[in-house]
Amino acid sequence: MTADTIPLRQLHRLAGDVLGHVGMPAEHARWTADGLVWADAHGLPAHGVATKLPQCVHRIRAGGTRADPAIRVVAERPAHQLLGADHAWGQVVGTRAMLRAVEMAHEQGLAAVSVRDATSAAAMGYFADLAADRGCIGLAVTNGPALIAAPGGRRRVVGNQGHALAAPGEGSGRLLYDTATTTMSTGEMDGYHERGEPLTEGVLRDADGAPTTDPSQWTTGLLEPIGGHRGFGLSLALEALTGVLAGGGRYGPDVGLPTRHDETQGVSLFMLAIAPTGGEDLTGRVQHLLDVVGASGDEARAPGVSAVRRARHAREHGVEYSAEQLGRLAELADSCGVDPLRSSGP
Repeated sequence: MTADTIPLRQLHRLAGDVLGHVGMPAEHARWTADGLVWADAHGLPAHGVATKLPQCVHRIRAGGTRADPAIRVVAERPAHQLLGADHAWGQVVGTRAMLRAVEMAHEQGLAAVSVRDATSAAAMGYFADLAADRGCIGLAVTNGPALIAAPGGRRRVVGNQGHALAAPGEGSGRLLYDTATTTMSTGEMDGYHERGEPLTEGVLRDADGAPTTDPSQWTTGLLEPIGGHRGFGLSLALEALTGVLAGGGRYGPDVGLPTRHDETQGVSLFMLAIAPTGGEDLTGRVQHLLDVVGASGDEARAPGVSAVRRARHAREHGVEYSAEQLGRLAELADSCGVDPLRSSGP
Protein backbone atom coordinates (compact mmCIF):
# COMPACT_ATOMS: atom_id res chain seq x y z
CA MET A 1 0.00 0.00 0.00
CA THR A 2 1.46 3.38 -1.03
CA ALA A 3 0.96 6.86 0.36
CA ASP A 4 -2.12 8.66 -0.89
CA THR A 5 -4.22 11.78 -0.51
CA ILE A 6 -7.44 11.12 1.39
CA PRO A 7 -10.48 13.42 1.29
CA LEU A 8 -11.59 14.59 4.72
CA ARG A 9 -15.09 13.23 4.11
CA GLN A 10 -13.61 9.75 3.75
CA LEU A 11 -11.74 10.05 7.04
CA HIS A 12 -14.90 11.29 8.75
CA ARG A 13 -16.98 8.47 7.27
CA LEU A 14 -14.51 5.80 8.35
CA ALA A 15 -14.25 7.16 11.89
CA GLY A 16 -18.03 7.32 12.26
CA ASP A 17 -18.52 3.81 10.91
CA VAL A 18 -15.85 2.29 13.14
CA LEU A 19 -17.05 4.06 16.28
CA GLY A 20 -20.63 3.04 15.61
CA HIS A 21 -19.48 -0.55 15.23
CA VAL A 22 -17.90 -0.55 18.71
CA GLY A 23 -21.06 0.86 20.31
CA MET A 24 -20.64 4.63 20.37
CA PRO A 25 -23.95 6.50 19.91
CA ALA A 26 -24.31 8.34 16.60
CA GLU A 27 -23.94 11.85 18.03
CA HIS A 28 -20.88 10.87 20.05
CA ALA A 29 -19.34 9.18 17.01
CA ARG A 30 -19.92 12.32 14.95
CA TRP A 31 -18.36 14.57 17.60
CA THR A 32 -15.33 12.29 17.81
CA ALA A 33 -14.94 12.10 14.04
CA ASP A 34 -15.20 15.90 13.85
CA GLY A 35 -12.34 16.28 16.33
CA LEU A 36 -10.10 13.68 14.71
CA VAL A 37 -10.57 15.12 11.21
CA TRP A 38 -10.01 18.65 12.55
CA ALA A 39 -6.62 17.52 13.85
CA ASP A 40 -5.63 15.96 10.51
CA ALA A 41 -6.74 19.05 8.61
CA HIS A 42 -4.76 21.37 10.90
CA GLY A 43 -1.54 19.35 10.59
CA LEU A 44 -1.71 17.46 13.89
CA PRO A 45 -1.52 13.80 12.83
CA ALA A 46 -0.72 12.62 16.38
CA HIS A 47 -4.31 13.60 17.24
CA GLY A 48 -5.82 12.54 13.91
CA VAL A 49 -7.75 9.56 12.60
CA ALA A 50 -4.80 7.23 11.96
CA THR A 51 -3.50 7.59 15.52
CA LYS A 52 -6.40 8.31 17.85
CA LEU A 53 -9.15 6.25 16.20
CA PRO A 54 -7.31 2.92 16.75
CA GLN A 55 -6.48 4.01 20.30
CA CYS A 56 -10.12 4.81 21.02
CA VAL A 57 -11.28 1.46 19.64
CA HIS A 58 -8.62 -0.48 21.58
CA ARG A 59 -9.59 1.31 24.79
CA ILE A 60 -13.29 0.63 24.29
CA ARG A 61 -12.68 -3.04 23.54
CA ALA A 62 -10.34 -3.40 26.54
CA GLY A 63 -12.68 -1.59 28.93
CA GLY A 64 -10.63 1.53 29.74
CA THR A 65 -13.07 3.81 27.89
CA ARG A 66 -16.85 3.49 27.78
CA ALA A 67 -18.51 3.62 24.37
CA ASP A 68 -21.87 4.78 25.78
CA PRO A 69 -21.09 6.59 29.05
CA ALA A 70 -23.64 8.00 31.48
CA ILE A 71 -22.35 11.60 31.42
CA ARG A 72 -24.09 13.59 34.15
CA VAL A 73 -24.20 17.06 35.67
CA VAL A 74 -22.60 16.72 39.10
CA ALA A 75 -23.04 20.35 40.16
CA GLU A 76 -24.10 23.62 38.58
CA ARG A 77 -23.99 27.34 39.27
CA PRO A 78 -25.02 30.15 36.92
CA ALA A 79 -21.57 30.41 35.32
CA HIS A 80 -20.01 27.02 36.08
CA GLN A 81 -21.06 23.44 35.48
CA LEU A 82 -19.29 20.25 36.53
CA LEU A 83 -19.71 17.08 34.46
CA GLY A 84 -18.92 13.54 35.50
CA ALA A 85 -17.70 11.84 32.32
CA ASP A 86 -18.10 8.21 33.39
CA HIS A 87 -14.85 7.45 31.52
CA ALA A 88 -16.15 8.79 28.21
CA TRP A 89 -13.78 9.30 25.30
CA GLY A 90 -12.44 12.80 25.84
CA GLN A 91 -13.62 14.29 22.55
CA VAL A 92 -17.19 13.28 23.38
CA VAL A 93 -17.43 14.91 26.78
CA GLY A 94 -15.11 17.75 25.75
CA THR A 95 -17.42 18.70 22.89
CA ARG A 96 -20.45 18.55 25.14
CA ALA A 97 -18.66 20.69 27.72
CA MET A 98 -17.57 23.43 25.32
CA LEU A 99 -20.93 23.60 23.55
CA ARG A 100 -22.61 24.02 26.94
CA ALA A 101 -20.08 26.69 27.96
CA VAL A 102 -20.81 28.61 24.76
CA GLU A 103 -24.55 28.35 25.32
CA MET A 104 -24.20 29.70 28.86
CA ALA A 105 -21.78 32.43 27.75
CA HIS A 106 -24.24 33.79 25.20
CA GLU A 107 -26.75 34.11 28.04
CA GLN A 108 -24.51 35.80 30.63
CA GLY A 109 -21.20 36.82 29.08
CA LEU A 110 -18.92 33.99 30.15
CA ALA A 111 -19.16 30.48 31.51
CA ALA A 112 -16.97 27.48 32.29
CA VAL A 113 -17.58 23.75 32.33
CA SER A 114 -15.30 21.37 34.22
CA VAL A 115 -15.08 17.66 33.46
CA ARG A 116 -13.77 14.81 35.58
CA ASP A 117 -13.21 11.09 34.96
CA ALA A 118 -12.65 11.32 31.19
CA THR A 119 -10.08 9.81 28.85
CA SER A 120 -7.67 11.67 26.58
CA ALA A 121 -9.33 14.45 24.58
CA ALA A 122 -6.59 14.92 21.91
CA ALA A 123 -6.10 18.43 20.42
CA MET A 124 -7.36 21.24 22.65
CA GLY A 125 -7.44 23.57 19.66
CA TYR A 126 -10.51 21.76 18.38
CA PHE A 127 -12.58 22.71 21.42
CA ALA A 128 -11.35 26.30 21.50
CA ASP A 129 -12.20 26.48 17.79
CA LEU A 130 -15.77 25.35 18.53
CA ALA A 131 -16.19 28.47 20.64
CA ALA A 132 -14.59 30.73 18.01
CA ASP A 133 -16.92 29.30 15.37
CA ARG A 134 -19.80 30.48 17.58
CA GLY A 135 -18.55 34.02 18.08
CA CYS A 136 -16.79 33.51 21.41
CA ILE A 137 -13.28 33.45 22.76
CA GLY A 138 -12.67 29.85 23.80
CA LEU A 139 -10.15 28.41 26.25
CA ALA A 140 -9.69 24.63 26.51
CA VAL A 141 -7.36 22.88 28.95
CA THR A 142 -6.66 19.24 29.75
CA ASN A 143 -4.46 17.56 32.30
CA GLY A 144 -2.78 14.27 31.54
CA PRO A 145 -0.40 11.60 32.77
CA ALA A 146 2.63 12.87 34.66
CA LEU A 147 5.56 13.59 32.32
CA ILE A 148 7.45 16.45 33.99
CA ALA A 149 9.61 16.57 37.10
CA ALA A 150 9.80 19.57 39.40
CA PRO A 151 12.95 21.71 39.19
CA GLY A 152 15.56 19.70 41.05
CA GLY A 153 13.34 16.60 41.06
CA ARG A 154 13.75 13.28 39.31
CA ARG A 155 10.19 11.92 39.46
CA ARG A 156 7.33 12.78 37.12
CA VAL A 157 4.67 14.68 39.06
CA VAL A 158 2.53 16.59 36.53
CA GLY A 159 1.46 16.36 32.89
CA ASN A 160 2.32 18.59 29.95
CA GLN A 161 -1.22 19.99 30.05
CA GLY A 162 -2.45 20.68 26.51
CA HIS A 163 -4.18 24.04 26.28
CA ALA A 164 -5.58 26.27 23.54
CA LEU A 165 -7.20 29.65 23.05
CA ALA A 166 -9.12 30.66 19.93
CA ALA A 167 -10.82 33.89 18.94
CA PRO A 168 -12.74 34.63 15.74
CA GLY A 169 -11.36 36.95 13.09
CA GLU A 170 -13.01 38.14 9.91
CA GLY A 171 -14.09 35.53 7.38
CA SER A 172 -12.29 32.29 8.13
CA GLY A 173 -9.46 34.05 9.95
CA ARG A 174 -8.85 33.50 13.64
CA LEU A 175 -6.33 33.52 16.43
CA LEU A 176 -5.61 29.90 17.33
CA TYR A 177 -3.02 29.18 20.00
CA ASP A 178 -2.73 25.42 20.64
CA THR A 179 0.20 24.03 22.61
CA ALA A 180 1.47 22.14 25.65
CA THR A 181 3.89 22.95 28.44
CA THR A 182 6.86 20.88 27.20
CA THR A 183 9.35 21.70 24.48
CA MET A 184 7.99 18.80 22.40
CA SER A 185 4.75 16.85 22.65
CA THR A 186 4.58 13.09 23.12
CA GLY A 187 2.79 12.83 19.77
CA GLU A 188 5.72 14.52 18.04
CA MET A 189 8.09 12.13 19.80
CA ASP A 190 6.06 9.17 18.56
CA GLY A 191 6.43 10.59 15.06
CA TYR A 192 10.21 10.67 15.44
CA HIS A 193 10.12 7.09 16.71
CA GLU A 194 8.01 5.88 13.76
CA ARG A 195 10.39 7.54 11.30
CA GLY A 196 13.46 6.12 13.06
CA GLU A 197 14.84 9.60 13.73
CA PRO A 198 16.59 10.85 16.89
CA LEU A 199 15.14 13.71 18.90
CA THR A 200 16.76 17.10 18.96
CA GLU A 201 18.81 17.66 22.10
CA GLY A 202 17.25 19.26 25.16
CA VAL A 203 13.70 17.90 24.96
CA LEU A 204 13.91 14.64 26.93
CA ARG A 205 15.75 12.96 29.78
CA ASP A 206 15.67 9.24 30.50
CA ALA A 207 14.33 7.67 33.70
CA ASP A 208 17.67 8.29 35.42
CA GLY A 209 17.65 11.98 34.51
CA ALA A 210 20.31 11.76 31.79
CA PRO A 211 19.72 13.64 28.49
CA THR A 212 18.62 11.36 25.65
CA THR A 213 17.66 11.67 21.98
CA ASP A 214 15.82 8.32 21.91
CA PRO A 215 12.11 9.15 21.35
CA SER A 216 10.95 5.80 22.73
CA GLN A 217 12.19 6.88 26.17
CA TRP A 218 9.35 9.35 26.70
CA THR A 219 7.07 6.71 28.25
CA THR A 220 9.40 6.38 31.25
CA GLY A 221 11.59 9.47 30.95
CA LEU A 222 11.21 13.15 31.84
CA LEU A 223 10.00 15.70 29.31
CA GLU A 224 11.63 19.10 29.50
CA PRO A 225 9.20 21.95 30.22
CA ILE A 226 9.25 25.15 28.18
CA GLY A 227 11.17 27.87 29.95
CA GLY A 228 12.48 25.58 32.68
CA HIS A 229 10.83 26.37 36.02
CA ARG A 230 8.30 28.63 34.30
CA GLY A 231 6.96 25.77 32.24
CA PHE A 232 6.71 23.62 35.33
CA GLY A 233 4.85 26.39 37.14
CA LEU A 234 2.43 26.75 34.24
CA SER A 235 1.81 23.00 34.34
CA LEU A 236 0.86 23.19 38.01
CA ALA A 237 -1.37 26.20 37.37
CA LEU A 238 -3.23 24.32 34.63
CA GLU A 239 -3.54 21.29 36.93
CA ALA A 240 -5.35 23.57 39.37
CA LEU A 241 -7.79 24.55 36.60
CA THR A 242 -8.40 20.93 35.59
CA GLY A 243 -7.77 18.07 38.01
CA VAL A 244 -7.90 20.09 41.21
CA LEU A 245 -11.00 22.12 40.32
CA ALA A 246 -12.92 19.17 38.85
CA GLY A 247 -12.61 17.24 42.12
CA GLY A 248 -12.08 13.83 40.58
CA GLY A 249 -10.35 10.96 42.30
CA ARG A 250 -7.23 11.26 40.12
CA TYR A 251 -5.09 14.29 39.40
CA GLY A 252 -1.42 15.27 39.30
CA PRO A 253 0.76 12.13 39.13
CA ASP A 254 -2.25 9.78 39.37
CA VAL A 255 -3.69 10.41 35.88
CA GLY A 256 -3.36 7.29 33.72
CA LEU A 257 -1.69 6.74 30.37
CA PRO A 258 -3.91 6.46 27.26
CA THR A 259 -1.82 3.55 25.98
CA ARG A 260 -2.83 1.30 28.89
CA HIS A 261 -6.06 0.38 27.17
CA ASP A 262 -7.66 -1.64 29.95
CA GLU A 263 -7.17 1.07 32.60
CA THR A 264 -9.27 4.18 33.17
CA GLN A 265 -7.35 7.45 33.03
CA GLY A 266 -9.20 9.98 35.18
CA VAL A 267 -8.47 12.92 32.85
CA SER A 268 -9.99 16.32 33.76
CA LEU A 269 -10.91 19.15 31.38
CA PHE A 270 -11.69 22.86 31.71
CA MET A 271 -13.68 24.64 28.99
CA LEU A 272 -14.26 28.41 29.13
CA ALA A 273 -16.25 30.54 26.68
CA ILE A 274 -16.44 34.34 26.68
CA ALA A 275 -19.05 36.09 24.53
CA PRO A 276 -18.86 39.75 23.47
CA THR A 277 -20.93 42.02 25.69
CA GLY A 278 -22.51 43.65 22.66
CA GLY A 279 -20.55 46.88 22.28
CA GLU A 280 -17.18 45.71 21.02
CA ASP A 281 -16.38 44.36 17.56
CA LEU A 282 -14.64 41.16 18.64
CA THR A 283 -13.96 39.74 15.19
CA GLY A 284 -12.76 43.06 13.79
CA ARG A 285 -10.40 43.69 16.69
CA VAL A 286 -9.00 40.16 16.51
CA GLN A 287 -8.46 40.50 12.77
CA HIS A 288 -6.73 43.85 13.26
CA LEU A 289 -4.37 42.23 15.76
CA LEU A 290 -3.60 39.41 13.30
CA ASP A 291 -2.99 41.95 10.52
CA VAL A 292 -0.60 43.97 12.70
CA VAL A 293 1.42 40.84 13.43
CA GLY A 294 1.45 39.79 9.78
CA ALA A 295 2.65 43.22 8.67
CA SER A 296 5.54 43.27 11.15
CA GLY A 297 7.91 41.24 8.95
CA ASP A 298 8.07 39.10 5.83
CA GLU A 299 8.04 35.87 7.87
CA ALA A 300 5.91 37.12 10.77
CA ARG A 301 2.70 35.29 11.54
CA ALA A 302 0.37 34.94 14.49
CA PRO A 303 -0.31 31.56 16.14
CA GLY A 304 -2.65 29.39 14.12
CA VAL A 305 -2.54 31.33 10.85
CA SER A 306 -0.61 28.59 9.05
CA ALA A 307 -2.81 25.87 10.56
CA VAL A 308 -6.00 27.64 9.46
CA ARG A 309 -4.62 27.97 5.91
CA ARG A 310 -3.61 24.31 5.94
CA ALA A 311 -7.12 23.32 7.05
CA ARG A 312 -8.67 25.37 4.26
CA HIS A 313 -6.47 23.55 1.73
CA ALA A 314 -7.25 20.16 3.31
CA ARG A 315 -11.00 20.71 3.07
CA GLU A 316 -10.62 21.16 -0.68
CA HIS A 317 -7.81 18.73 -1.50
CA GLY A 318 -7.61 16.20 1.34
CA VAL A 319 -4.60 15.21 3.45
CA GLU A 320 -1.54 13.05 2.76
CA TYR A 321 -1.57 9.69 4.51
CA SER A 322 1.51 7.47 4.60
CA ALA A 323 1.47 3.82 3.65
CA GLU A 324 1.88 2.92 7.33
CA GLN A 325 -1.12 5.04 8.34
CA LEU A 326 -3.26 3.62 5.55
CA GLY A 327 -2.30 0.07 6.51
CA ARG A 328 -3.20 0.70 10.14
CA LEU A 329 -6.65 1.99 9.18
CA ALA A 330 -7.22 -0.81 6.66
CA GLU A 331 -6.65 -3.36 9.43
CA LEU A 332 -8.99 -1.46 11.74
CA ALA A 333 -11.73 -1.25 9.09
CA ASP A 334 -11.41 -4.97 8.40
CA SER A 335 -11.64 -5.83 12.11
CA CYS A 336 -14.87 -3.81 12.34
CA GLY A 337 -16.38 -5.02 9.06
CA VAL A 338 -16.70 -1.51 7.61
CA ASP A 339 -15.70 -0.11 4.23
CA PRO A 340 -12.03 0.94 4.03
CA LEU A 341 -10.78 4.36 2.99
CA ARG A 342 -10.92 5.45 -0.60
CA SER A 343 -8.65 8.13 -2.05
CA SER A 344 -11.48 9.54 -4.16
CA GLY A 345 -15.21 9.19 -4.65
CA PRO A 346 -18.35 10.21 -2.75
